[in-house]
Amino acid sequence: MEEERQAFIAQMMEVTNCDEGVALNYLTRTNYDVEIAVRHFFEGTIPAVIANDPSPSDSTASSSTTSLPTPKEETVPPIESRAVLPRYHSLLQFFTQFITLPVRLPLIVLNFFYSYFFGPPTPVYVHIFDYISEHHPKCTEEMKNVFYNKPLNSLRRDLPTNSWKFLIAYIHEPSGSPDFLLSLFRSSFAEQVRGRGGVFFGCVMGSDDATKLRPDRAFGRNHKSCILVFIIRGTSLTRKLMIENLSNPEAVATNIDLALIDMIADEADRDARNREQNEARRLMEEQNREYQASLQRDLERIAKSKSDEAAAKKAQEEEEKKQREAEERLNKVNTYKKQCMEDTTASSGAHDILIRFPTGKKVIKFNADEKLEKLFEEAMKSDMCPVYFQMHQTFPKRAVPCLPQWYFDILALEELEPKPECLSSGSTFQEMGITHGSMVFIDNL
Repeated sequence: MEEERQAFIAQMMEVTNCDEGVALNYLTRTNYDVEIAVRHFFEGTIPAVIANDPSPSDSTASSSTTSLPTPKEETVPPIESRAVLPRYHSLLQFFTQFITLPVRLPLIVLNFFYSYFFGPPTPVYVHIFDYISEHHPKCTEEMKNVFYNKPLNSLRRDLPTNSWKFLIAYIHEPSGSPDFLLSLFRSSFAEQVRGRGGVFFGCVMGSDDATKLRPDRAFGRNHKSCILVFIIRGTSLTRKLMIENLSNPEAVATNIDLALIDMIADEADRDARNREQNEARRLMEEQNREYQASLQRDLERIAKSKSDEAAAKKAQEEEEKKQREAEERLNKVNTYKKQCMEDTTASSGAHDILIRFPTGKKVIKFNADEKLEKLFEEAMKSDMCPVYFQMHQTFPKRAVPCLPQWYFDILALEELEPKPECLSSGSTFQEMGITHGSMVFIDNL
């Protein structure tokens, strides 16, 4: 027995060019059936472990990891009688068919015409109900409780209202054994499928529905009744399992139920993963939003800080500029005052006028035809004269227009609000009515 298994392993390694561990894994799962193991290897599917059950059903997995047991009553031929084709067999077969095409073509055409004109017509049933009503009229009443009672194209319209998760499709071969078909009317298989959230659909091989459900090339060379298991996602069908050996209906029902349980668990895991991914995506998006908001706040705070710094710097520069200009104006007035004080020439004239300072008084002489700006110059010569000032008379009460334009502008820039009447207009003492013995007052600004 061990020598036979080693021979099986060596044969699969030679055919598939895989290592010993992979070959042992596939052969162990397929009960050392080299053909099934090689087919699963090239299809890229992993077969489920096949148990030594006296009545399992022969199945072929399409895209799922679920596979049903192989019947024990089918004797496995010895390894010498089971020829395993090499990898280049399909290429050789193609060249052989291509070379022999001129010889086979007349025979193919002749066979087509003979079958078309003289061969028996093959009945095509639109729905399995037509076949059952014609060949098994006793089961006509029960078939509505077993099969989906509409064509396959109506299934899409019924999906939103029924929320089916699985489609179990039975494809019946009219020339084959009707045992499994008749067992459906005596068992609770259809109700069991509906209890798992599925729909049980039936069609006859050769119909349009059968071609849509099983469009593979094996359909043309293997005319056997079969069951296909699909997962329904939205309005699309994904084939997961194909069962071709229907000799034991009870085993088929049991294995399909187990397969549905596994698919339900897989769908639950898939939904859980999707929920986790969606939650992780939501948390990531929320974190990104919070990060963007925080970044925006930081940018606004930095921009505001820079704006405040720029405003403070500008205000400081303006203040320094104002201070420099004020110092320049003060230096100009002090320079003028210093020049006036250095001029020691006494005032002259026929008339006297008294100038009252905030801290004292001074008498100057003037002539009636002299301009009033002489009062400004004589006031500047005194130590008692403030830097910024203007003059007025009490009797009559009025401003004395003696300030020159440049000095008046300085007073305005210093925001001391000098009276416009104090600006010199070029008037003389006589024109302003200032006579001998008059008195003017100095207002400190």
